Amino acid sequence: MSSLIEELLRGYADLRRYLARELNADDAADIAQSSFEQALTYTRQHDVQSPAGLVFSISRNLQIDAARRRRSLPQLSVEDAGIEVDQIGASDVTPEREYAGRQRLERLIQAIDGLAPRCREAFVLCKFHGLSYEEAAEEMGISATVVKKYLVQALKDCRSVLL
Repeated sequence: MSSLIEELLRGYADLRRYLARELNADDAADIAQSSFEQALTYTRQHDVQSPAGLVFSISRNLQIDAARRRRSLPQLSVEDAGIEVDQIGASDVTPEREYAGRQRLERLIQAIDGLAPRCREAFVLCKFHGLSYEEAAEEMGISATVVKKYLVQALKDCRSVLL
């Protein structure tokens, strides 16, 4: 078992070096750590021929998932949100708040991913693409009342995860 851990640690170190060249330092560290944690959990339940290769594979999948999430979420600037740059103080963002915000965002993304497919579709159309109930209903081929019901359910599910 200790050789397995050693090989995972070697893979982790190699991955950190590789990701440091490809990403910013924080993202590289986060992805490498998540990859190592998932690989360690996986190796406890499965026989793995190449633990270092597993760490790299998991890392690639995490990066793909992150890219998909970024593409599906609308991009807002500070100006779009109506926030003046002077209102954002450096002391307002602490590592603890940033971590808590990331955890909360991850829970929200998981909640959205866990919605029933039609419910998720209605939610994305209305909340991310800005369609009205009627426009979403036309897009989905259902009534606006059903879209509204889907949104109510989606918002309840999302809210329960965040509270």
